[in-house]
Amino acid sequence: QIKQWYQRRVRGSELIAKIPDFWLNTFMNHPQIAALLDEAEEEVLRYLTQLTVEETDDIRSGYKIIFQFRTNPFFENTQLVKEFSMSESGEMGTTETKISWKPGMALTEKSGADKGKIKVGAKRDREDPFSFFSWFEDNSMGGDEVGEVIKDDIWANPMQYYLDIDEEEEELE
Repeated sequence: QIKQWYQRRVRGSELIAKIPDFWLNTFMNHPQIAALLDEAEEEVLRYLTQLTVEETDDIRSGYKIIFQFRTNPFFENTQLVKEFSMSESGEMGTTETKISWKPGMALTEKSGADKGKIKVGAKRDREDPFSFFSWFEDNSMGGDEVGEVIKDDIWANPMQYYLDIDEEEEELE
C-alpha cells in the first residue's frame, strides 16, 4: 500500500514538474519558507522542477529532501540533497550536497565590495542572514525545523500551498 502511494506520488511529481514556477509559488505561499527567501533565491527556485522526500525505514532515524533543478545560471548541480539522520547519541545531524556555484553567483557569500555598505533607506542585512540556501549549505543553522516544514507541510500537501488555500477559510465555508 505504501509502495502504491509512493508510485502515485512520483506520477504526481512528474505532472507538477510541467507546471511553470510550481515550487517557487508553493514555497512563496508557505509563511515559514517565504520568510527565508530573498529575491535572488526566488529566481533560483524558478528552476526547481521536483521536490522529493524519502524517509528511512525507521521514520524516527531520518529522511532526505531531494531538490531537482533544470540547468540554470546559478549553479552546476541539477540535484541537491539534504539528508537528516539521527546519531547514536540521539542528535539530528545533516549532510548535504555541496553546491557548485557558477562564478559570481554564490548567493551565500557576500562580495567584498558589498560588505559594510548600506544605502540610506535600504534594509539592513543581518551579519549572517538565515536564508534558504544558507540553511541548505550549513548544517549548524537549526535546519531541523526548516527540513520538518518541507517534509511535513510542503511535501505532504504541496497543492495547498501552491493554490494558497487557507485551511481556516476552508473550514468556514
